[in-house]
Amino acid sequence: MNNLEKLAKLYGISSDYLDVDKNIHYTTNEVRKFFLQNLGVPCQSEEQILEQINLFEKQQYESGLDAAYAFFDNEKDKKIKFYYPVAKAQETLSYQINAEDGKVYQGKINLAQEKAIETNNVDGQEYYTYMLDFLPDLPMGYFDLTLVSESNKFSAFLIMAPQKCFLKEGMEEGQFHCYGLAAQLYALRSKQNMGVGDFGDAEALIPLLVKNGCDVLGLSPLGITSPQNRRDVSPYRALNRCFVNYLYLDLKKEPDYQNSQEVQSFVNNPDVQSEIKRLQQTNMVDYYTVFQLKTKILRLMYAHFKKQNSRKDAFEAWKKSKGKSLYNTCLFEALLEANSDSDYAKDWRFWANNYDDIHSFETQKFAQSHQDEMDFYAYCHWLAAMQLDKLAESCKKAGMKIGLYLDAPIGASASGAEIWQEKNVYAENMGVGAPVDPMCPKGQSWGFAPYHPLEIRKNKYRSFIELIRENMASAQALRIDHAMGLMRLFWVYYVPNNPVVQGAYVYYNMKEMVAILCLESHRSKCLVIGEDLGTVPDGFREYMAEHGLMSNKVLFLEADKEGNYFAPDEYGYLALAQTTTHDQATAHGFWLNADLESFEKCNLFVSAEQKEKAFQNRQKERTLLTKAFIKENVFVSDEEKQCALDSLDGHMVPNNIEKAFTTYVARSKSAIFLQRFEDVYKQVEMENIPGTIFEYPNWRIKSPMNIEEIDTDKHFAEIFDLIKKVRP
Repeated sequence: MNNLEKLAKLYGISSDYLDVDKNIHYTTNEVRKFFLQNLGVPCQSEEQILEQINLFEKQQYESGLDAAYAFFDNEKDKKIKFYYPVAKAQETLSYQINAEDGKVYQGKINLAQEKAIETNNVDGQEYYTYMLDFLPDLPMGYFDLTLVSESNKFSAFLIMAPQKCFLKEGMEEGQFHCYGLAAQLYALRSKQNMGVGDFGDAEALIPLLVKNGCDVLGLSPLGITSPQNRRDVSPYRALNRCFVNYLYLDLKKEPDYQNSQEVQSFVNNPDVQSEIKRLQQTNMVDYYTVFQLKTKILRLMYAHFKKQNSRKDAFEAWKKSKGKSLYNTCLFEALLEANSDSDYAKDWRFWANNYDDIHSFETQKFAQSHQDEMDFYAYCHWLAAMQLDKLAESCKKAGMKIGLYLDAPIGASASGAEIWQEKNVYAENMGVGAPVDPMCPKGQSWGFAPYHPLEIRKNKYRSFIELIRENMASAQALRIDHAMGLMRLFWVYYVPNNPVVQGAYVYYNMKEMVAILCLESHRSKCLVIGEDLGTVPDGFREYMAEHGLMSNKVLFLEADKEGNYFAPDEYGYLALAQTTTHDQATAHGFWLNADLESFEKCNLFVSAEQKEKAFQNRQKERTLLTKAFIKENVFVSDEEKQCALDSLDGHMVPNNIEKAFTTYVARSKSAIFLQRFEDVYKQVEMENIPGTIFEYPNWRIKSPMNIEEIDTDKHFAEIFDLIKKVRP
C-alpha cells in the first residue's frame, strides 16, 4: 500500500469495489487526490501526504478518545478505546457521563490498574492503547462522555441503542402480514386540489384503502422544494428534508383560508378559478405555477393569521420546538426569494453580498430586517406539519396496522439549506451517485452532497439524528433511501470526454448510524425499511436483518445470476415487497420497452452495442418472467397465458399483465406488500429516470383518474380483491 492509498483509507476512501456483475474496479490516484482535497486534506506532493498521515495519527492519539462510540443493548463487551502517553500511565482519571435528561454518571479510573493492549510511537511520543471497561449500566439514549486527567480533558459522544429497530408485534415470529398502496403525492388528481396532489387528497384515499383491506399508505418524500425552480423538481433534492413542503397543503381546510375575506375574494375571482381548473386538468404537474398561486393565497392567509390571537401561542410554541434549524431554513428561503430574479443566484453558492455564509455580518443583518418574511415561511411549514400529523392520525383512527409510510432521501441537496447552514459536516463540493449498472448504463449522479465521514461524527451526528427524528415524527414506517449509504456512498468523479460516471466508495461508521436508527425508531415506534437495491456490498443485508431494518424486495431484481426469477416463497420475510418502484419501469412500461426507449431518448446508452444488448436482455427477461408466472399459475386464464407468450417481443401488452405482476409479488412471504398506484391504472411512462434532470419529465406525470372516481372504479377494487385473496 503506497502512502497516498494509506492516507485515503484514513478518510474512508476505498481502494476498490465490486460492481453488480462482480467486476473489480480500482480507485485511481487521481480520484484519491480529488476526494482528499475536497475533504480539506492537502496531498499534492509526497511530502504533504506523509505530513497529513502523521498529523492524522497525532491528532488521533492526542484526542485520547474517538469522536463517537455506539453500543447495542445485547453487547456484553462495552469497552472504550483510549490512548494515553506512557509517561502518564500511573494517573487516575475522572469520568463524567451526561445524559439527555440531565442525569450525571461519575467515577474514577486508575490507569495503573489497567493493562495496555499495545504501545505506539507517534511523532516521538510513546502512547498506550487501553480498552477501558468502566461504563455504568446506561439506559438507551445519547450521552456526552468526558474523561479528565491531571492535565487534559477528553470527550466523546455515546450512543446506547436497542439491538433492533422497532418491529410490529408478530414480526419477530414471522406472523405479521399486510398490504397497502404506494403513491406519488404530487401525482394525485382531484376536483379539490390546485393542480398538485395534496394532503386533502391523501386523506380522501384513506377510507378507500381501508375499504379494500389496506394497512399502509406510502407517499413520496415531503421535504421542502424550491418554489423558484422550474426544471429540477425532484422530491429527493429538497431544500431541507426535515421540514414539510407547503406545496402539499390543502389550503381549503385551514381557518385562515375559510375566514379571510381577502382570501375568498382572491380565490373566487373568475380568472383564478379558471387557472385552478386549468392546473387541475394538465397531465403534468406545473410546479412553478402551482407554487406561485399557493404562495399568493398563503400570504393572504398569513396576513389574516397575524390579526388573530387564537393560534399564535401554538405557532410560537411550535417554532420554539424546532429551534435554530427552522430559523435557519426560513432565513434561507427568504434569501432564496430575494435572489430569485436571477436563475444563476437560485443556488446559494453563487449568492452575492456574503449571503453564501450563514455567519456573515451581511446575512445576519438580512435576517434582522426580514423577520416577518421568515415568520411567513415558518407559518407555511407549521400548517404543513399539522396537516401531515392529521393525516397520520387519520390512518391510525381508520385502524390501519401500519398507517403512513414516508421516505427519507439519502442525501442533502448541494444547493439546499441543510448544507448552507452546516457546511462543516458535508463534503459540499462532492457529489454522490451510483456506478454503472444495467438500469443506468452511464452510471448516476444524484445532485447530493455527502456527509464528511469524520466531521459528521465529531458533530455528534446532529444533522443525521434530526433528519431521522423529523421524518419519523409523523411516520409509522420510514424508508431509508439508498440504505447502503449507512455504510458507504459512491462519490462521483467525471473524467473529461468520458460520459460514464467514475469514482470510488467512501465509507462511514455503519454501526453508529444504524444504532441511531434503532434508537430513534423505538422512540417513535416507527418501522425502518432500508432500500437495499443496486450494488449491495457483501454482508450488508445480513447486518440489516441483525438490527431489524427491513429489506426492500422488487420483482425485477429478485433473480439469480442466470436471470431466473425467485419464487414468491423465496422472498425474505423481514421485507417490503413491490413489483416495481418509482425508479423503474411500470409493469406495462417494462413489457413495451418504454423505459429502454426513454433511456435512448435521454442519451443514456454509451454505445449502440450497449443499447442493442439492453433490448435483447429485455426479451430474455420477459421470457423468464412469463415462465415464472406460468410456474406459479398466476394467469387467470389460458387465454391470458397465451397472450403473454405471443407478445414476448414486446410489440404489445398482454391482457391483464399488471394483475399477473401483482399476484406474483403479493404472494410473497414478505411482511409488507405495496401495490404501486401507477400499475393499478396501467401507466406506461416511468415516474423518474435516475441520473437525469432535464432530459425527462421526472416527477411530473399525474395519475389518470380523480380520487373522487376511485370508489366506483371497478379496476381499483379488482386489484385489491386480488391482493386480499393471495396474500399469506
